[in-house]
Amino acid sequence: MPQGVHRHPALGDARVAREVTDNAHMESFFHSMKADVIHGVSLASPDELGRLLRSYMPYYNRARLHSGLGYRSPVDYEARRA
Repeated sequence: MPQGVHRHPALGDARVAREVTDNAHMESFFHSMKADVIHGVSLASPDELGRLLRSYMPYYNRARLHSGLGYRSPVDYEARRA
């Protein structure tokens, strides 16, 4: 365990779920990624998969509509809140 973790309980071990909802955001993200990008796609190589996934991250974080944000993109949501 990294030095100092015991002095800062908020930085505990991320690999251990403490509540049943601890992993819900990641599960939701991976479901969206698979539905948006992977299902029905034939890839020629692991490198192609890597490129596809790296290109998905900017889309997910900037342009994809999120139901939790009222079906707006994160960029649009933040701009309207400012």
